[in-house]
Amino acid sequence: MKVKRWLILLYLGLFSLFPPVQAQSGDDPLPRRGYFGVGLEKAESGARVSSVAADSTAAAAKIVVGDVIEAVDGSPSTTPEAVIALLGRHKGGDSIKIDVSRDGNRRTIDGILKPYPREQMANATLQYRSVVALPGVRLRTILSIPSGPANSRFPAVLLVPGGGCGSIDTPFSPSVAQPGLMHTIGSQGFVTMRVDKSGVGDSQGEPCDSIGFREELAGYQAALAALRSHPSVNPDQIYLLGISLGGVFAPLLAAETKVAGISVWGTSSGPPPPYPGRSERFFREFASVDVAGAWTKANTRVQVLQGEYDNDPYTNHGVEIVAIVNNSSRGSATFAKLAGLDHCWSRHASLEASVDKCGQGQSSTALVDSILAFLHSGK
Repeated sequence: MKVKRWLILLYLGLFSLFPPVQAQSGDDPLPRRGYFGVGLEKAESGARVSSVAADSTAAAAKIVVGDVIEAVDGSPSTTPEAVIALLGRHKGGDSIKIDVSRDGNRRTIDGILKPYPREQMANATLQYRSVVALPGVRLRTILSIPSGPANSRFPAVLLVPGGGCGSIDTPFSPSVAQPGLMHTIGSQGFVTMRVDKSGVGDSQGEPCDSIGFREELAGYQAALAALRSHPSVNPDQIYLLGISLGGVFAPLLAAETKVAGISVWGTSSGPPPPYPGRSERFFREFASVDVAGAWTKANTRVQVLQGEYDNDPYTNHGVEIVAIVNNSSRGSATFAKLAGLDHCWSRHASLEASVDKCGQGQSSTALVDSILAFLHSGK
């Protein structure tokens, strides 16, 4: 039988044979999700372990490559998807029961889920906190604070991420994609904040792919308010960094709350067309939003960046934003096209080489260098 391999390690709920570990420190009420620490592939009787993370509690529990997970908490787990769904119900510190088959022998492991690890950032400390977007919906935030004298106030950057439902909480790959941008910015004297969407990572609420536009906007509004009130932040030097669809949300936030500047990458001046992975309601609500009107009210410095080889017909219209802002007499905007970059800001030798290769080109610092130049020019 052909085996379907899961190329991404599953870090969704890790059980331990050691005493319980506290899932959340400090006074934040949002628990950390669980951490499993294995890769999985489909097997005839369940989900076969294809890899075990070094120094993980899965390794400490003596789970090995080739073991087959047949049940979680007594519920059959006949596929990797089922294992993910069953473990995803748990938070760090929860008790868990795993039925494992090895060489035809079945055993049951009882343990305590360890919490998902936390990121580390150069020249900064990280605070895992949360904001309430709507009643019953508490979202995970990750705040970085630069090293410096006590009681210092720093300029700050709020990431408004792209339109997918992936997590911005990535301790196993903190230097790539959108978290990587924030690590570079945060290590150079800026407070940074990220917020996970509803139902993503640690965040409570309905799954991201089922929520509407207004629910997502509420999360960014709550995050911006929390950032402004943080004692380490200079409220007069808060910037928004909008990536892809985040660049459409950014002016909506700035139209309500004064910010020192907005930098957007690979975005557009209007609502998005439908695409897979988000609800029909999300696009229906978004369709009535006056994005261009919000840009005219932003009244701030704006940097619009685009990759030379951004092939998306929606996200390569950032230059239109410049005309809207500069014609409004309320702000000032600049536009730059970064040579060789695709929508995922990796570099390619040609347009032909970039087709269907987003993020698979040569690594480049051109985007973050341009963003930092804009941020530093406003200090």
